[in-house]
Amino acid sequence: MNLVSAEGIRHTFAERTVLDGMTVGIDEGDRVGVIGVNGSGKSTLLRVLAGDFDPDEGRIVHATGLRTHYLPQEPELDSAALPLDVVLAGPAGFDPLEDRADVQREVRAEAMLDRLGLGGVAQPCATLSGGQRKRVALARALVAPADLLVLDEPTNHLDVDVIAWLEDELRSRGGALLMVTHDRYLLDRIATRILEVERGKLHGNHGSYSDYLEARAEREAMEQNIERKRANLARTELEWLRRGPKARGTKAKHRVESATALINRREHVERAELTLDLPSRRIGSKVVSLHNAGKSYDGNRVLSGVEKELVPGDRVGIVGPNGSGKTTLLGLIAGRLEPDEGSVRIGETVHVGWYGQDPAQIAPRTRVLESVKEVVLETNTVEGLRISAGDLLERFLFTPAQQKAYVAELSGGERRRLELLRVLADAPNLLLLDEPTNDLDLDTLSVLESYLDTWPGTLVVSSHDRYFLDRVSSDLYSIEEAPDGGRLQHHPRGWAGYLESRARPSGRATGRGASPATGSPAPARPRKRSYNEQRELRRTESRVADLEQRKAGLEAELVEASGDYEAVARLGAELARVTEDLEAAESRWLELSMIGENDGD
Repeated sequence: MNLVSAEGIRHTFAERTVLDGMTVGIDEGDRVGVIGVNGSGKSTLLRVLAGDFDPDEGRIVHATGLRTHYLPQEPELDSAALPLDVVLAGPAGFDPLEDRADVQREVRAEAMLDRLGLGGVAQPCATLSGGQRKRVALARALVAPADLLVLDEPTNHLDVDVIAWLEDELRSRGGALLMVTHDRYLLDRIATRILEVERGKLHGNHGSYSDYLEARAEREAMEQNIERKRANLARTELEWLRRGPKARGTKAKHRVESATALINRREHVERAELTLDLPSRRIGSKVVSLHNAGKSYDGNRVLSGVEKELVPGDRVGIVGPNGSGKTTLLGLIAGRLEPDEGSVRIGETVHVGWYGQDPAQIAPRTRVLESVKEVVLETNTVEGLRISAGDLLERFLFTPAQQKAYVAELSGGERRRLELLRVLADAPNLLLLDEPTNDLDLDTLSVLESYLDTWPGTLVVSSHDRYFLDRVSSDLYSIEEAPDGGRLQHHPRGWAGYLESRARPSGRATGRGASPATGSPAPARPRKRSYNEQRELRRTESRVADLEQRKAGLEAELVEASGDYEAVARLGAELARVTEDLEAAESRWLELSMIGENDGD
């Protein structure tokens, strides 16, 4: 059964056409993921299909009696109402009195709010944070029955545990689902169909997100092949025009027209790709050292007893429930906050890049180009190419017209991409990312992840995006609630180790290898290395090689420095440090290499 049909949808914002003659339908049982670069029109398409917005042109038909619940990125709530009252009232157009079969709706509403971290909250929505308001709206959309559920970035402001719960909730629901999300795990496990908005057009594919990526690669390869054939044919025509029979005074008119048409026609327009190749500053051996650090607000201790030494090349991921202190920890590392107890020491060569949850302070009436020039007029790429601020913006997919626009005219995603550019253009060597995946499109995230693979600085990222954490971090910590404030807990096996700890009662181990239910030893089961462990193994191999080379160099320098007591003392101390680091790296390499040996890995 067809639920929604849209034909010839066209809409323009500020002289930019975001929907250009689109035709699409949503059928009963569809689970559709919508993707596309920032500003491409994803949210506009969702609003049109949800019946919340009328485009400039086109025809939209909804099935008779269709119940559609729409969660926008910025939901509107009754400011004076309590969260539970908002959820029970239901989405716009929902009549709770007609929902007689669902007698347990109030119980489910309370349970839903509790699962989203808002259980028992008895304060008006006007006093809630933006993230809390989004969670209230999500609960409202999920509690009421719907034939079509439309969600725009539902995972924003949710922690990793709640996202895992949301995934299960969406999988178990009936009805159709239409969703924009940057969470690739959620997209891959939920969606049965993908729609990509690109230059006002739609590309679609049935299957998961992984299936779509394969189909897109095949489509682009085919388009490039067509373009090559067109170019070859155009060259043949041009050659004929140049080398035609000398006896003829003029060329055949239709051949001239044919060649001109081939030259001017372009069947395939190359996909605009973001280019990220900015260098970082040199970083010394001392990055950041936290010793017994703690922080309190209004007498409430948020963090306590934090012990962590950050070294060059670290890739650290931070997880924890909303409000657990992740942003506070990043603030301490950045030097933005002073600890109330303990100490935080930052190395002299450290230059911090901060990309936070809240929008950076850029004056709305600032031109996009001028906002980048405030940070850097010119910069070098990794290859040493000198480029201007305008060229840098073009590499970040800002057209010349957009560069002249005011910052206030950018979409939310474009604004965040601009903020990321400003941070990286300043060439930090310690990069702190606080929920970086909010409002960044999937293509941008993919380029950022690849960039961080070879970026030489130190990275600390707090994120609810499970894929992003898996992709960029090799060391995972969680902030766990404790009577004296949040405590930092290390998960040596990364995401897999974290999930195991959450599966245990109260998130605590009952003994190594013990069954959570009985406390009795569980049989050891061989396992393969996780993706994170494979990446860490490769990094560790490279680090061992570097340290061995450095050790050999120091030993040679010591031989040459015999008789120079100051040089010998300095080189000897450095050699001791390098030897200690090498032993630790070799030990970790051996530990990682042994994983999976018994199961054929």
